[in-house]
Amino acid sequence: MTAQPYTVPDVSVIVITYNDAARLPRAVRSVLGQTLKNLEVIIVDDCSGDETPAVAKMLTEEDGRVRYLRLPANSGGCGAPRNAGMDASRSPFLMFLDSDDELPRHACKSLLLEAEATGADFVMGTVERVDEATGAVTLWYPQLFAERRVVDGIRAEPELLFNCLATNKLYRRTFLDVTGIRFPEDIHHEDIVWSTELFCRSKLFAVVPWPVYRWLLAATPATRSISSRRHELENVRQRVAAAVLSDRALANTHSLDLKEDKDFRFLSHDLRLYLGDLPQRDPAWISDFADIVIPYVDTLEPAAIERLTRAERVCLQLVRERRGAEAALAAVELGGRHSIPPRAVTTDGDRVFWGTLPPGDEQARSELDVTELRLAEQPLSGALLRHELIDLQASRDQIRLRLRTYDPGRVLDGRTLTAWLRVGGRKRTIASIPVQMAPVVIESLEEREKKTLRGLEGQWEPEEPERTRIPRMTGGPPEGTGILEGTVTISLPDLEWPDNAVRPQAVMISLQEGERGNLRPLLAVPGFSFTSVGTVGSGRLVLEASADLPFRLMARRPGHAAKRRFPSVPELWRGLLADLATPRNLGRFYRLVSMTVPVNRNLVLFESAEGTGYTGNPRYVHEELQRRATGLRAVWSHADVPERFPEDVGLVRRDTFRYAWTLARAGHWVDSHNLPYCYRKRGGTRYLQTWHGQVLKKMGLDEPRHRTQPALARKYAEAVARWDALLTPGPDFLRDFAEASGFRGELLHAGYPRTDVLVRHMEPAQRERARQVREFFEIPAGKRVILYAPTYRDNRRFSGDSIRLDLPALAGALPPDWVILVRAHQYDRFTVPDPLGWLVRDASAFPEVNDLMLASDVLVTDYSSIMFDYACLGRPILYYVDDYERYASAQRGVCFDLAEVAPGPLLREPGELAEALERLTEITERYRQRYAEFRDRWCGLDDGQASGRVVDAFFPEVMR
Repeated sequence: MTAQPYTVPDVSVIVITYNDAARLPRAVRSVLGQTLKNLEVIIVDDCSGDETPAVAKMLTEEDGRVRYLRLPANSGGCGAPRNAGMDASRSPFLMFLDSDDELPRHACKSLLLEAEATGADFVMGTVERVDEATGAVTLWYPQLFAERRVVDGIRAEPELLFNCLATNKLYRRTFLDVTGIRFPEDIHHEDIVWSTELFCRSKLFAVVPWPVYRWLLAATPATRSISSRRHELENVRQRVAAAVLSDRALANTHSLDLKEDKDFRFLSHDLRLYLGDLPQRDPAWISDFADIVIPYVDTLEPAAIERLTRAERVCLQLVRERRGAEAALAAVELGGRHSIPPRAVTTDGDRVFWGTLPPGDEQARSELDVTELRLAEQPLSGALLRHELIDLQASRDQIRLRLRTYDPGRVLDGRTLTAWLRVGGRKRTIASIPVQMAPVVIESLEEREKKTLRGLEGQWEPEEPERTRIPRMTGGPPEGTGILEGTVTISLPDLEWPDNAVRPQAVMISLQEGERGNLRPLLAVPGFSFTSVGTVGSGRLVLEASADLPFRLMARRPGHAAKRRFPSVPELWRGLLADLATPRNLGRFYRLVSMTVPVNRNLVLFESAEGTGYTGNPRYVHEELQRRATGLRAVWSHADVPERFPEDVGLVRRDTFRYAWTLARAGHWVDSHNLPYCYRKRGGTRYLQTWHGQVLKKMGLDEPRHRTQPALARKYAEAVARWDALLTPGPDFLRDFAEASGFRGELLHAGYPRTDVLVRHMEPAQRERARQVREFFEIPAGKRVILYAPTYRDNRRFSGDSIRLDLPALAGALPPDWVILVRAHQYDRFTVPDPLGWLVRDASAFPEVNDLMLASDVLVTDYSSIMFDYACLGRPILYYVDDYERYASAQRGVCFDLAEVAPGPLLREPGELAEALERLTEITERYRQRYAEFRDRWCGLDDGQASGRVVDAFFPEVMR
């Protein structure tokens, strides 16, 4: 045992345990290993019947900072042992830890320093949820802890009531003593009551964004915690009892003004946990569940219920009506990324209701109304379809699935579609297998209610999927819902499963109509729980739809078989080249070619947006060269997306040896960003840097990252030194980019080639491009188009953080004649939130942003350079800049004050934007003079002829 002189510990960590001897040492040692050494551990044993006393004794002997208390009788909950630990603690600060969890190494010290610095009553931080089976880590309500701050009482941020854990906080002992807060000892879910009273009594608390608690999710049901035993009806009763005690805490602390917020937390957190599990419950369980929760729900503030999502309200109402089977259907994917529609809907006038039964009273009309889903107004990409697995047959080498698709909005009517079963995640498709779908003929309403459906039977395995023509219904809206059925056979020996695809993969259904498509999950019907195993390649394929997974079909391949297929020689060669294609090796190969092979003056390497598309200034320089039939050979680089380029364009994949060879041989480089730093331009090659936009934000060596990282700045300066010519669209660009980048070469004052089509937007060719965009995105005639195109945020790439506009809020305030095209930056991501497909289209992957501008009526942007190009159209520009001060000062920084020069208003709320769109004519007139000044300053060289001037200047040997 380590001898420890007695001192008053800075922090007491109270570890409660019951029959958990195996995991107790891990929890205690996570405290003893803290960077804060002056602490004590108080193990409180709730009268365990296992080896806990012996384990605790061992821990006390190992380290003198550990003390052990054992309650004389089991209390049945966490409240009594925590109270006992509080009474035994001797520190000015304390924390709680469950024996099946652990603390991150710096938790105690970081929280203590924050408490001392702020004087807060308590400090709370981020919780990591760790799946012990897979090792996957997720954050619990990360939005609550996103920023470090001090909060002046819960009324300042009532949403923090969602942090109903006792374990992710460090408490000031004097605050607990003065307020007399204790855990209730006769119920489970005592954290809820404790946290409610804690928030109501505190006048000052702090929040930190770093992890302070690791919540370990047990891999086996036998070791599940109380919070995970939601299948037990007694668990439901205990949670409702905790909610009732929370109501009393509000009353006792004179905090009834917080009841709506507390009720909303109960509905969207506590109750929501059980609703999400309904697909795993039978109708009898759901009826008993309703008997427990509905009487309490009826006491809640109506405004709290109105704050729920429509899917949650529908599910709750179906529970209220004891329609258990329908409630289970409604709860599938509840709260997930996709909104899952009903199998069928009922209409009454212009209102649409969930299910086949008309609502029986006014409450049901209110709660089951799904008109807002606009099922019939969705484009194919946003169609709310319900794909269900209704049968599965498995053998060693094949798995045969029978599917059913419900289309309650009849969006598929009249379309010619191909269908695919897709296995994989967002970034990778492991398998794409054709499915034959056919409409189901329903002879009568009675037959539909019996669910006797006639559809395709048998097995179908063509090389390519046949196109299915969905008949268009005539004579008014059809009753019920459109239904398709199909089969697909997965041939396991032919399925190539990557070795590094170790996590379960989603199984999705993809419907395609030309280049348009719809991708939604394949669901397992409630009650259809199974695990199917078959042999696949170097392991096994497991299809699962069980209580331990989301109620959708998942595929995984556990383990590896002893016998593995040896790759072919071409596969080995491709794999070797890919492994060797590091920047250093590619640079060496490039230099070798440069020393041994002459430059080809007729070869031009084009690259735009780091190889992600055929777009930008390089595209229009290339097309001008093509128009002149110069005889130059053009090769475009692509970042593994060849489908984004015209079929007649020569391609080379970026970051390969062939790419390095092409760069070394090319007599001309034309690029819009910056070619990889590992290639030092040889003497016989000329490099035209077109760049990709005018400048508002700090660029070049003025960027914060270059000012703070000298090595990175040196690399950037070396890359700029390769440029022989830089395209400059105006004097501001010369100052804010060319000079800021340290460029000393030739300046081409020619304007931007990519704006030529915008200046000539009235020409038939450009009008046709706009028409094709509207057709592709299924924009109804008469609708006006908003192009929303923000830029990315530094240090938040691919986080979605640049999409600042609250689209659901805007949808509720926007005039009905608008459609929104969202163009996320290539360094960010965006997904259309369900069910906003009727209003919003994701145009992020559309190959040409110019075409989007041509098709739009107004631009909404923030700090993106698209504002300068769009001004060539002369159409309105609105700015949604709710983070302008932070962006301009604490983030990237700006070259000029946007408020002083913007040709449109700066807006900060969705309501302001909606109002501006309603008054667009008035705003256009008000900003007419500033718009003209903006165009003169930044678009003065853009006259529709820039491409020709650039070719004349950079390719002087080319004759017109």
